[in-house]
Amino acid sequence: MKIWRLAKYGVEPPMNRRISVCILRTLILSLLFIVVMQRQLRAEDNMNYPGRKALIVNNCSYVELRNFSFVNQYDRSAYRFVQNITWKNVGSKSLVAFEIVILRYDAFNERINGLRWTVTGINSQNWMPLEPGYMGSDTTFSSSTEEVFTSIAYVRAVRLEDGTIWRANVKELLEKLREVAPDIEQFGELNPDTKIKPN
Repeated sequence: MKIWRLAKYGVEPPMNRRISVCILRTLILSLLFIVVMQRQLRAEDNMNYPGRKALIVNNCSYVELRNFSFVNQYDRSAYRFVQNITWKNVGSKSLVAFEIVILRYDAFNERINGLRWTVTGINSQNWMPLEPGYMGSDTTFSSSTEEVFTSIAYVRAVRLEDGTIWRANVKELLEKLREVAPDIEQFGELNPDTKIKPN
């Protein structure tokens, strides 16, 4: 009995102290993480326009764009302009590739350089054809922040698995652009030259 008591009191206090120290360290690290994240989020809020608009024009009967967003955020050890978008094959044929165009405007509705990228199949990591009913998504990063207030995404061209190529009708596209963004008077070039690749 005495041996059990000695063992009990000889082991328990140090273990309790170790557990207490571990809990305290965990709490301190958690609080530091929360403080750092709050500062980072506040900094990101300061670098993004309140009320910024990410708009979609679904002008294509093969691809439906969804969940488009953009933000200046801290990523990969620097502040960058990040864009996210999701798509779905809403047609009846497999898609080999399609091109997304993103028109961008500043706080005064003046055109900033537009971007375009070719989605090769499902996304930048999987070049298999996008089957009917299936979805994909991707993210793009720029090397610095951008002063974008309004951004509009649409599909410019699609290549089907059977070799058929569909291209956007510019007249119809302009009508749809005016519907989703009536505040913008001049949309500028609808087929921008700057090509980007998702990261």
